[in-house]
Amino acid sequence: MPPTRIPTDALHVIHARAAGLDVHKMQITASVRLARPGEEAEVHTDTFSALPSGLAELTEWLGRHEVTAAVMEATGVYWEAVFDALESAGVEPIVVHAQRVKQIKGRKTDVADSVWLARICQFGLCTPSFVPPAEFRDLRKLSRQRRKVVRLRATLRTRIHQVLDGAGARVGGLLSDVFGANGRRILDGLAAAQPPEDILAGLSHHVRHRLGELCDALDANLSAQARFILNDQLDAFDRAGERIAAYDALIHERLTPYRDRIDRLTTLPGVDQASACAIFIELGPDIGVFPTARQCAAWAGLCPGNNESAGKRRAGTTRKGNPFLRSLLVECAHGAARTADCQFRGYHKALTVRRGYKRATVATAHKMLRCIHAMLSNGSVYRDPHTDYEALMVKRNAPRWIAMLKKHGVDPSIWAHKKPAAA
Repeated sequence: MPPTRIPTDALHVIHARAAGLDVHKMQITASVRLARPGEEAEVHTDTFSALPSGLAELTEWLGRHEVTAAVMEATGVYWEAVFDALESAGVEPIVVHAQRVKQIKGRKTDVADSVWLARICQFGLCTPSFVPPAEFRDLRKLSRQRRKVVRLRATLRTRIHQVLDGAGARVGGLLSDVFGANGRRILDGLAAAQPPEDILAGLSHHVRHRLGELCDALDANLSAQARFILNDQLDAFDRAGERIAAYDALIHERLTPYRDRIDRLTTLPGVDQASACAIFIELGPDIGVFPTARQCAAWAGLCPGNNESAGKRRAGTTRKGNPFLRSLLVECAHGAARTADCQFRGYHKALTVRRGYKRATVATAHKMLRCIHAMLSNGSVYRDPHTDYEALMVKRNAPRWIAMLKKHGVDPSIWAHKKPAAA
């Protein structure tokens, strides 16, 4: 019996002139794949410097071959300058997840990688990663750097507490906030070696009931080295606050055209102005790039993982996604879980009993992101299903309404026993 011929699946050419770029810190290996009808594709490979002059040569070389699209792996931050250069030259840059376009083991070279990427690009075998417009790529750098400064300031707070506790001045156990108005007066006084009596004399009436314990804590003997470190940490703490304020001013200025969307996000429980700006920057100006809330949550790394075998579902960890957006939403979920008269509070509490606090917080962040996707898609503000907004408005405005009635000579009590007219 003669062997039967099995037909092979045909790959459809998406980009007739495609390129693959293997990007490293100091060099770029580029391969161009040119499709030819009825013949094998023509492949050209060259190596370029990753410096600005090399990027100019690369774009000129791609232009000579009339390349329309180029694929590169998302390797650290090295792809960003190459992406900008290709975008300026009119070549469609496509960034892909490195794990999803791996070469066969044992055949890995820079040239082989670039040829494989060019093949992937030509036949459209890759899923492009989401890359926001250039304006929002710059805003992302600002927002993420601001977040690092906030973490630095939190570290400085811990170090200042360590200096005080190491010297025996346990002020942190007596005041709710050592960095509030009274706490800062104490810190500055200790750093300047002021007598305890002078420090206590400058405190407000809010801590008068603690004066005896504070006097005892301030009797601790801070050495010259401890005072030097305290002064240094306080200066660094103040500089970090000034840096954060500068970042906020620049970010708010750049986001002025999108102020309505930022204000819309702040109506969500647990989301303040800074968080709303950071979330919007990470998602980009067009939420339509995520057709559904499920895809948006998967990109953010807040979807549960799938781990099923033989019909049994096992525990699956959350996916890897955008770590900055994920941490932002988890922080907001902590705040939402502590907000009264809010659906997220009950949702978090019910899940905590069954799944634990941390998993409940991630699930709450997932729910919040789905709400954010709906708000940005529909152009609507957040309205909590567990909140009676009419009663809330009456409770908030009733004292003002009663005062206005009395001002105009109307006694509000006469309306208390009147029945509403029948319809």
